[in-house]
Amino acid sequence: MSVNENTQAALEVNARPIEPRGNLFGFASVKIGGVTVDDFKIIANKDGELFVGMPSKPSEKSRTGYRNTVHVDKDYLEDFSDAVLDEYHAAIERLQDRAVAITDKPRIADQMAEATKQATEHNASKPAPT
Repeated sequence: MSVNENTQAALEVNARPIEPRGNLFGFASVKIGGVTVDDFKIIANKDGELFVGMPSKPSEKSRTGYRNTVHVDKDYLEDFSDAVLDEYHAAIERLQDRAVAITDKPRIADQMAEATKQATEHNASKPAPT
């Protein structure tokens, strides 16, 4: 079955940043039309620039020990990588915004201590029961 070249499937990307492990910075899932492919890797090269690594599995025949299980055409690779990295950076920004929102609020332990103090003061201002 051939696919009409004029048909362009929508590309949906879900990036998941992780605490960096070596040169691995995150993972991504990509949905193209009705097909979802998991385990794209967001990796930094030796210069610190991020790129998208393809999903892979162990292979005894490969020098690196792994072989790609997904291949992206060269004509589409730059746009594909840009979409994945853009979503990765957006996910990082969402995490940073969330961290700022959390740090601006008092800790639960502090809130509980303040509530206890207020309750004690309020109870002390009431007359003792007879």
